[in-house]
Amino acid sequence: MNNFTTELRPRKVDLLSNAGFKAVFGDQNNKQVLIDFLNSVLPRGRKVKDLTYATTEFAGATLENRGVVLDLRCEDEDGTTFIVEMQRYRQDHFAERCMMYASRVYDSRSREEIVNFKIPPVYLVGILATDDFDRSHPAWKDRYVSVYSMREDKTHELLNESISIIFVELKRFNKALEACESLQDKWCFALKHMSRLEALPDKLQTDIFRRLFEAAEIAEFSIEKRQQYDKDMITERDWENIKSTARREGREEGREEGRAEGLAEGRAEGRAEGLAQGHREVAKNLKALGLSSADIAKATGLTLEEIEAL
Repeated sequence: MNNFTTELRPRKVDLLSNAGFKAVFGDQNNKQVLIDFLNSVLPRGRKVKDLTYATTEFAGATLENRGVVLDLRCEDEDGTTFIVEMQRYRQDHFAERCMMYASRVYDSRSREEIVNFKIPPVYLVGILATDDFDRSHPAWKDRYVSVYSMREDKTHELLNESISIIFVELKRFNKALEACESLQDKWCFALKHMSRLEALPDKLQTDIFRRLFEAAEIAEFSIEKRQQYDKDMITERDWENIKSTARREGREEGREEGRAEGLAEGRAEGRAEGLAQGHREVAKNLKALGLSSADIAKATGLTLEEIEAL
């Protein structure tokens, strides 16, 4: 049976879009679905029991560094924090940003009344729809989920949980549903293909995936939720269009300047300056749309200081 729809306007949200991800996993009514997903990618020995949704706005360490806005942040009953970041479009230094986000949350917990440095761990799960890492080594074949933690180099002994970064790389996941045997594989398939599913396939006929399928049904959204989803989708599309236009104009400007210079160095500098100018134009347009400086920094790679100066 072909479960994929041919409709031009999907009935289900695209879970790899920021708007679709937020509409489904950011809704506390779908908490159990989020818990099941997290448990499918977390290391053995760490399972989520319950979740409390926390603020996604996180203050910076200094007045100049005003802070970041996380996609999703929750806490388990033992104090463990889970951050989930959706990465649909390629961004430079995404891994470093994930470490910064997790470190800030971990540091904020250390400032609380923690006894004997018993600081609850922080897990950041990055869902990637892009190729951000070199996975050419044969050891990465058929591996789409990676876990980075504090382990000893030779023995691989875990020093402590503290901070763990998990990447779910959906761009590299190309398995047919028939080849998906593990729960982790089934989750990767569902995340990647939800917006194209007309009916829930037999292999995903479990309580959790039925809940996920229903939660992604746009027609079932409340009026307020549908309005917010539509607004978020418009902003996301405008954002990507602005970035694409700026990148194209930046490349063209860089090539023209490089040709005028007539030197290899001039071409490189021209392209770099053109791209830099493109990023600045993106930032200006995003500010005009009312996005926060933290979100603009994530999209463009500019610093908060550079954005504030525009």
